[in-house]
Amino acid sequence: MSEPDVLAASQRYLDELFGPGAGERHSRFIDGIDSPPLREALHRCHLLEADQALLTTAENYLLGVAVLCTTRHFGPAGMFAKTLRQLGVPRAKVMAAVGRLAMWIGPIPAAEAAAHVQRALDDWDQRGAASLAAWFPEPR
Repeated sequence: MSEPDVLAASQRYLDELFGPGAGERHSRFIDGIDSPPLREALHRCHLLEADQALLTTAENYLLGVAVLCTTRHFGPAGMFAKTLRQLGVPRAKVMAAVGRLAMWIGPIPAAEAAAHVQRALDDWDQRGAASLAAWFPEPR
């Protein structure tokens, strides 16, 4: 698939997920990255996310929260947790997944991850979709 086709498909997926115009706004966020190959890779990740043949979008993001928490990438984990709330996944389910990390990474690191994810979900509870604004910059 050519780069323009990848971009268009990525934007369509994001529009379906977050609403009309979200794909273009998220592309502005990605365009802020100085590496063209990394920008294309991120758009290709959206195409993989859009393929729900074996995993739903929500399952994909829940896996993402778990992996990002275990690798201590709490900012993206929090954004993925907010995306799960956007998709209608209950807060309790997100926190249950983070809590179960204790089996795999130990209770102390899991508690640290839980604190970060809880703050992100509190932000979602207070501001809703506006809490995702960093990913969807408005035009200047």
